[in-house]
Amino acid sequence: MNYTVMKRAEQNSWRRSAILRVAISAGWLLCSLPAGAAPSSCQRELGTTDITLIKSVLHLRDIEHAPEDRQCAAYRQHVATVSKVRGVFERCLSGGNRDADLQQLEGALDDANGVIARVCER
Repeated sequence: MNYTVMKRAEQNSWRRSAILRVAISAGWLLCSLPAGAAPSSCQRELGTTDITLIKSVLHLRDIEHAPEDRQCAAYRQHVATVSKVRGVFERCLSGGNRDADLQQLEGALDDANGVIARVCER
């Protein structure tokens, strides 16, 4: 197996792992949102951001075998999406799970930025 094939296989494995971590984080965040803990505008925003985050994760899964430029664009868009979600979470969440939820988002951002750094910015 030549070096290029091995490197691509390693990158694809890392991407799948990152996507899985993001998907698990998103699911965990959705399940941990407290009902009725925030004002109604926040409830709407939280619901909207949850849907947006799920769509973003699903898009990452869809482009797994796409050309690198499309993957990079998708990961950059995912970083922008997660950053917006983080802002809503910071403003709207409260209680004991807030810090853990924000940490999960930070982990998702770190994973996506890691993929961008390794694959897109060469």
